[in-house]
Amino acid sequence: MSVLRSIGFEASSNDAIRRNLDAVEPNWRWTITAHSDEDCSLKFRRQYLHTGSIVTIEHSVGIGAVARRNTARISIYFVLAGAMEISDRTARSVLSIPANHVASACESSGKRLAIEPHSSWLAFHIPEPTLRRHFEDLTGRPYVQEFVLPPIRFCEDDGLGLYRTLRQAEEDLSSVSSEERPILAKAYQQLALAKLFAKTPHNLAEELGRGSLTDAPRQLLKAEAFMRENLSNPITIDDLAVAAGCSPQALQRMFRSHRGDSPVGILCSYRLAAAHGAIKAGRMTSITDLAMSLQFSNLSRFSVLYRSAYGCSPSSALRFARDEGKMDNVESDET
Repeated sequence: MSVLRSIGFEASSNDAIRRNLDAVEPNWRWTITAHSDEDCSLKFRRQYLHTGSIVTIEHSVGIGAVARRNTARISIYFVLAGAMEISDRTARSVLSIPANHVASACESSGKRLAIEPHSSWLAFHIPEPTLRRHFEDLTGRPYVQEFVLPPIRFCEDDGLGLYRTLRQAEEDLSSVSSEERPILAKAYQQLALAKLFAKTPHNLAEELGRGSLTDAPRQLLKAEAFMRENLSNPITIDDLAVAAGCSPQALQRMFRSHRGDSPVGILCSYRLAAAHGAIKAGRMTSITDLAMSLQFSNLSRFSVLYRSAYGCSPSSALRFARDEGKMDNVESDET
């Protein structure tokens, strides 16, 4: 996979700032709150990683933006000066990130940004599927609960290691050769994700600790890898035991000891996570077809399990996703 080089621009008028932001971040509808072009400036730089990117912005004007559609992208915002506010109309919540703090937000339709004049910030953008895969590879546990990093100070406390890694990645990738760049970009992304999971107080920390791969037996890890590769196929405990290279009874004991659940329970969590991802991304035609494709033969049972994991029924989640899709189409027509 080829890795793009960095891009950047500097602009010194309202129109130029808005035009350039529209070009580099087209999923956001940008507004500039400056009343004139006097003292109007913005510097933008993006450094591409393997699948993610690092963005640094410094601006004298106030900036607002509304997300046009869901992108399944998680953004980790480090606010260096000024302040940022992220409003979520769906959750009816407002996330405020003051200077010297870091927090995460998922880029979803209708989400609003409001950033004070004379602000500077760094954003680590990572696709949620990449975050999900890294978490599952790191822990061997299904990514059922979505990642949330609440606002914390990063200059002296948790989060400083991640910030330093991203800054070092910017510096190294700006001067590396085109031959070395893909390898270094992938390595920095893996390191940044490791620092994100291991060194920041996010909501998955407990799961991360319980799912440490360093303590998990090799047979258990083989069984979990087999699960992830065969979510749409029928799987029995005997199939898992064969893949793991041990007896079914030994495998049951390993899962109870290291995962706090049975192999079947962990497999169910992986399938629920896959269903949730498909619903959010719109990769499905009906709840029944989705459930059957993931080996949930009892639709009522699937709904109960899904609601327990995600707080709403799969039909409600699908209806919301389709409503957002209709709103995206209306907004696209208007623009």
